[in-house]
Amino acid sequence: MATKLALVVDDSRMARHMLSKMLTEQGIEVDTVESGEAALGYLCDKKPSMIFMDHTMPGMDGFQTLRAIKNDPHTAAIPIIMYTSKEGEMYESQARALGAVDVIPKTLKPLQLTKVLERQNLLPGQIAAPTADESTLIAATAANDVIIVENQSPIRSMFENYREEMAADARTAAKTSELQELEERIRQLNAQLEQLQQNPPAPPRSPGRGYRLQYLGLALCVVLIGFLLMNYTQMSQQLGEIRSENAALKRNLNEQSTVAESVQSQLKTEIDTASTRNVETNHRFFESMEWALNEEGQFPLGDKPFNDKLAGTLAQLAENLNSSGFQGEISVRSHLGRFCAVTGASGELELPEEGQTMANCEVMEFDPALTEALGMEQTPGFANFLEAFESEYGSSMKLSLSTVGDRRPMVRYPKADADFEADRWNKSAAQNQRIEISINPH
Repeated sequence: MATKLALVVDDSRMARHMLSKMLTEQGIEVDTVESGEAALGYLCDKKPSMIFMDHTMPGMDGFQTLRAIKNDPHTAAIPIIMYTSKEGEMYESQARALGAVDVIPKTLKPLQLTKVLERQNLLPGQIAAPTADESTLIAATAANDVIIVENQSPIRSMFENYREEMAADARTAAKTSELQELEERIRQLNAQLEQLQQNPPAPPRSPGRGYRLQYLGLALCVVLIGFLLMNYTQMSQQLGEIRSENAALKRNLNEQSTVAESVQSQLKTEIDTASTRNVETNHRFFESMEWALNEEGQFPLGDKPFNDKLAGTLAQLAENLNSSGFQGEISVRSHLGRFCAVTGASGELELPEEGQTMANCEVMEFDPALTEALGMEQTPGFANFLEAFESEYGSSMKLSLSTVGDRRPMVRYPKADADFEADRWNKSAAQNQRIEISINPH
């Protein structure tokens, strides 16, 4: 499998590091330069498989560098993807007009980068997509020069027309069959009507016995009415007695309701007083838990803020809160420290050796477009924990994640000086790089 090489052109050290890390995870080798002029010099000796170009840089900006690369026949074929904080359809149109194959934001996630590389056919081992002529041509026999074309086949069109005609004939046949059945039913009804007209029914017999049955039925009705009237009188007397008892019960109920309202009011007052005391007690308890958790909330340089260790801490916290009947929200906020760091042999940011001054390292500066991405990074284990948390606790307990980047340091940084000890500066950064947890009941 051929190795892919990417060139990242960006004046931001943090942006170069983030994009290089994501490309390396895709199996792509990465070289980086800090300016457009350095990129043109690099291309004199090497020819990468792709170029990721920032827009705003000192000296030549991204568009000027893009134009220079596309004007050179030796480098014009290299795919260039703009990697920038600029947004909007107008900017993307300008970039594509100058020769860029795609435009991606600096808040890019690894999955989005994979899709961009697949779309541009830049992943290692990815097979090139067939051309339009190749997709149209299905088979060709060299001996007879016979070519079968997938689209616009006359035989296929004839088959489709024939199938539509057959379907129409079937529908017509079905309607004809229904019509014939209906006409047959009409003929049968007409025949029955003619038979009735020719042979009318016989007149009823003499009403002698029928009248006697009617008199007997009337007598039974009179007896039944008398029985019902007698029962009605008895029911009226019973109904009067029930009404008297109901009135007495109603008076007793009103008296008991008055007593119950008084007792209920007293109980409500006692419950409200106890609830207020309970809320104050719970508030102090939650503050104590938050303080204990946040004392151990620091995470080192190179670790993702939302990691497996934090997942274990939050799982234990949620279990304890749930057992006490807690309902509400657990808010988790990440803070980033501005370390004075160096780039190690592996390309990762590292702390300088002990005894070094700030002249031997560089203070990390966070690009606003990257702050959100860095502060919200998660390990796969933490992502699995989030899914399990929502499935277990549902709406009774929520977990919210956020980041403030480096905007709210807990410890004030010393004055930056080239002769200042890097260790002392990084102690402040280590305290500021932390996770802050707050418990908010409903």
